[in-house]
Amino acid sequence: MANDINLLLLTDVYKMGHMEQYVPGTNKVYSYLCARSNRSFPKAVFFGLQYYLQKYLSQPITPEHAEEFLTTRAAILGGNSPEVETKIRALGALGYLPIEIKAVEEGTILPVKNVLMTITNTHPDFYWIVGFVESLLLKLWYPITVATGCLTYREVVEAAFNETVDEDMFFLKDFAVHDFGYRGDASEEGAAISGAAHLLSFLGSDTVPTFAFAVKHYNADTTQPIMLSVPASEHSVMCSFGRDGELDAYRNMLSLYPSGIVSIVSDTYDIWNVLTHFAAILKEDILARDGKVVFRPDSGNPELIICGNPEAPEGSPENKGCVRLLDEMFGSTINKNGYKVLNPKVGLIYGDGMYLDRYKRTLARLKEMGYAATNLVIGVGGILRNHTRDTLGFAIKATYVQVGEEQRDIEKDPITDPGKKSLKGLLSLHKDADGNYFTKDQCTWDEEKEGLLKPVFRDGKLLRLSQFNQIRNLVASTVGV
Repeated sequence: MANDINLLLLTDVYKMGHMEQYVPGTNKVYSYLCARSNRSFPKAVFFGLQYYLQKYLSQPITPEHAEEFLTTRAAILGGNSPEVETKIRALGALGYLPIEIKAVEEGTILPVKNVLMTITNTHPDFYWIVGFVESLLLKLWYPITVATGCLTYREVVEAAFNETVDEDMFFLKDFAVHDFGYRGDASEEGAAISGAAHLLSFLGSDTVPTFAFAVKHYNADTTQPIMLSVPASEHSVMCSFGRDGELDAYRNMLSLYPSGIVSIVSDTYDIWNVLTHFAAILKEDILARDGKVVFRPDSGNPELIICGNPEAPEGSPENKGCVRLLDEMFGSTINKNGYKVLNPKVGLIYGDGMYLDRYKRTLARLKEMGYAATNLVIGVGGILRNHTRDTLGFAIKATYVQVGEEQRDIEKDPITDPGKKSLKGLLSLHKDADGNYFTKDQCTWDEEKEGLLKPVFRDGKLLRLSQFNQIRNLVASTVGV
């Protein structure tokens, strides 16, 4: 086959029979995507649709794809009805998905329970395709939820910086939360998608596949920073020098990188020995470098390791914590807001177990201790991706059908779970006079066309392309709102 992606197989088994189950005479179906739950986040960052349209929905459908579908369906369900065969082969002959998708602009941040996207068929014979593509399009829950989680981290950064950091250092907000998540994702595709979602709120990332993803699918401007990182060691590197040669491992890193930022993992054996004994030995070399040495203590309770454990013996390294130890060894200055800033020759990054609540507590402790938020960078990996479709309660539901000439507004309204109640009829997204989003349902077709949802896909073709830098700027413009 010329095209190795068979869209007809990217679905759930139960979707394979829906084309023969609708009420006779159906010729139009209209569905919408919505985040139904505010349990984890009160809003959602719309992102990722363009990728799925480019990678999947814009691919042609061939007669060979139709036959492969029928063979697969028969193997799973035991056979195919004449109606299923007729409709699938007709789609293979048509050659594309006869649907129209309207969506809010990518990068838009809006409260949950609003319509994000609508889908309807453009050909009366293929009304069933609207529900058929639901399984694939619902994958949008992933980039949207990751982008929303990362935005939440960014809002924490914004608050901490606004309280403790001078404005001329605000550029460091972009690097406060670094993506360590490539190895923690379930697939290469997932890592690239989630990594791009992270980059809507931050610049720091170690997830290499994200770079090509942003360029290929979102035309990211390569003359501007897409993602940035620094040379860094890992435990195998440090261990290769042997326990007795650990100090030589640090010397090797300083020799390899005589300038710029270099990150050195520091919890291989004894972080407290590193920040006292080793730091004293290396102090002059570190101060003489044209750059910053970032120590990475990655084992234990982050808050206690960074800020100190009040239950440890008074005056011990454990009691003082990493920030105070670096301050004692290399000094600090007081910024305009009255908070301490470590000597620019040294810094800290913590890359393990930094859940949002832990991060908030750690920043609060630093503030109480008199230290600015710039003294700490965190690396977050699997935590950024630790979500499911239920995190924001994503669903695609049909709200309108046309049977013959009759237009029917429909809704889901389970008596046992009011939270799953859907909107009803045709939908339109709007902003009120105060700039707040709201969704109007049971619209006329004229009202449906007046809202903020704009056509992005029709009959196998993309109608509008979003550029990565523009999406990032749109997110940045609403941070903290």
